[in-house]
Amino acid sequence: AQRLARLLGTDAGELQKKLADTRREFVYLKRQLPPDEAARVVALGIPGVFLQREYRRYYPAGEVTAHLIGITDVDGRGREALELAFERELAGRAGSRRVIKDRLGHIVEDMESIRAPQNGRTLALSIDARIQYLAYRELKAAVAAHQARAGGIVVLDAATGEVLAMANAPSFNPNNRDRFDPRRARNRAVTDLFEPGSTLKPFTAAAALEAGTVRPESVIQTAPGQFAIGNRVIHDAHPQSALTVAQVIQKSSNIGAAKMALDLKPETLWSLFH
Repeated sequence: AQRLARLLGTDAGELQKKLADTRREFVYLKRQLPPDEAARVVALGIPGVFLQREYRRYYPAGEVTAHLIGITDVDGRGREALELAFERELAGRAGSRRVIKDRLGHIVEDMESIRAPQNGRTLALSIDARIQYLAYRELKAAVAAHQARAGGIVVLDAATGEVLAMANAPSFNPNNRDRFDPRRARNRAVTDLFEPGSTLKPFTAAAALEAGTVRPESVIQTAPGQFAIGNRVIHDAHPQSALTVAQVIQKSSNIGAAKMALDLKPETLWSLFH
């Protein structure tokens, strides 16, 4: 037990507890050993210790796509992200046959097929691997540069709405299940809530341009940094003076965006945001 525990990297006491459990026909000593480690265990020649070949999912992109693709458990069942969401489609279904066995459990006659097995289906994503890599690289660098706790990024095809990239930082390595931290597995880009804020200003500008009430070079006065609408007062974090429509977006002026919105007909805004 001492030699076996050393090879398996486990505690000898825990190993003894597993071996003392007589309620089961067999017990796993360790799952998914690399072939070289398994060969060293067999070389010990310990009676009753057997190997069983099994497989593990390998993720070529590692942490770059970890939050998208997810991870499986030791039995190959999806536990996070797309692996979990499409578990039934990806896993397929085992078949069954009626057979006759001898008293040693050997199959001596194959009688009939009860249910044919079904292969898992292929799942194709809209993700562009190159854009995904660049998005993750830049996000990871930005989080480090600004000493942020975390960050998320999504890249969409403006024409179709398809997701071309989606990344989060910090990430995790799905190929190292032993060091998996569930707190790092959260896909912040789709689970966390954020106020839309200034991301709506380009839509306001687009609606005003489409309605013909402004042009890119149209000038909007944003001084003195505050603007009253009814009983509300809109402020700019960094007060400016006269700005073009393009500069309103560039400077992210709340006042400029509000004044553009006031020139629009109600139905224009309704069709854009409803």
